[in-house]
Amino acid sequence: MPSPAIDAAGTPGDDHRYAVFLRGVNVGGVTVRMVDLRELLAGLPVSRVATVLASGNVTCSSALGAEELKDRVETALRERFGYLAWVIVVGLADLIAIAGSVPRPPEATPEAVHTYVTLFTGPGELRAFLDDAHGLPEQPTVLAGGAAIAWFSPKGRSTDVPVARLLARARYAATTTTRNINTVDKVLRLLA
Repeated sequence: MPSPAIDAAGTPGDDHRYAVFLRGVNVGGVTVRMVDLRELLAGLPVSRVATVLASGNVTCSSALGAEELKDRVETALRERFGYLAWVIVVGLADLIAIAGSVPRPPEATPEAVHTYVTLFTGPGELRAFLDDAHGLPEQPTVLAGGAAIAWFSPKGRSTDVPVARLLARARYAATTTTRNINTVDKVLRLLA
């Protein structure tokens, strides 16, 4: 049975289109092959599953709400792969808004910087991060929807900039994940 059509505004029929971003896979000893991830998700109430790159980016359709899908995916990952899995689930319309609100890099050096998008599990987690980031020399840009930020890093130094060092703290492990804007765009193209 084909999935219901999605209109130009990103409003799904019975199934919702989602991007699922896994945090911390294929780094630090946690290996999840994308073929195994697709197989795992096939056992959940989802359809149209596809992966983007090998860093834990998934697109799918599901009748579940975002929070329920998040819980189901995290539980399945923990049971199958034996690690403390965290994911962030973003609906199609929200991801379109997030990607559309990412600022361009500074005009003087666009080829010398990378643009990153950090997704948060919710607005409360983002507010807490912004409180912690208040004194940083460069402030991230809050993106549409209130649960994501954009920030820039010189090429080759993505872990050295103050925003990245703050995001690397253990307290943000369960509530954030960061992607290069090029990855976000690839996910969005596959999702739409």
